[in-house]
Amino acid sequence: MAGEAKTSAFMLGAATVMIGKPDQLFDLNPEDHSIGLVKNFRITSEPSYTDLTQGVKNQIVYSVMTGNTVRASMEAYEYTGRNIAYSLGLEGSALAAQTVETDLTAPASAADTSVTVTDETGFAVGDYVMIQDGAEDKVYVRKLTAVAATNLSFSQALPKALPAGTLVSKSNAISIGSKEDQPFLAAKIVGTLADGSENVILCPKIRITNGFSLGFTTEGFDNLPYEFSFFDQVATDPFYSEFKGEQAKLLTKK
Repeated sequence: MAGEAKTSAFMLGAATVMIGKPDQLFDLNPEDHSIGLVKNFRITSEPSYTDLTQGVKNQIVYSVMTGNTVRASMEAYEYTGRNIAYSLGLEGSALAAQTVETDLTAPASAADTSVTVTDETGFAVGDYVMIQDGAEDKVYVRKLTAVAATNLSFSQALPKALPAGTLVSKSNAISIGSKEDQPFLAAKIVGTLADGSENVILCPKIRITNGFSLGFTTEGFDNLPYEFSFFDQVATDPFYSEFKGEQAKLLTKK
């Protein structure tokens, strides 16, 4: 039969994308490094050639590959602090979900620049905190200037009186529009074919050069449209000898 299949290596499946530091490439794992739900992962190679022609009809007689751009794109759906930092071209590996919170043990007055809390453990000078005044959108943001025994001091005075029990939570502060260069990262992608077999892509040196998009919509789930830029290894890179002359490596059982 024309076009008859020879294998079950059909491309229909999902992928796990893991990101970490370059020296962690071979140890990247879903528990510590996965960016979560990812759809439509795609990696492409775009070779370019310089042709030598002859005659008035410019017939091609020779060709040399003069470039080979590798790109990867995907849609990341989990808006964690780490994923958002990566999408902004920043170092995100150290960010984790914040669980540090406390509450006021006594009422605070308008114009107060400090409050008494149940427990100051986990808070530090320079942290940004969110003060939840009842309603879910009634949040005051303050930067901590001092942390003492059950006392937090802020960079700005409170705008109104707050009752005892008001929640104070530590937050991750992520710069938008920063000019800071993202360090080089490594990525490992494990994707499954339609028959359940795995393909692994090792990316030893990348940067995330596009991907920040944050929209609060009611029509559908928003996503971070990540784009990876790939780089060649240099002698000082961790796995230079293994990836010399290539920007990624595909491992397949098929």
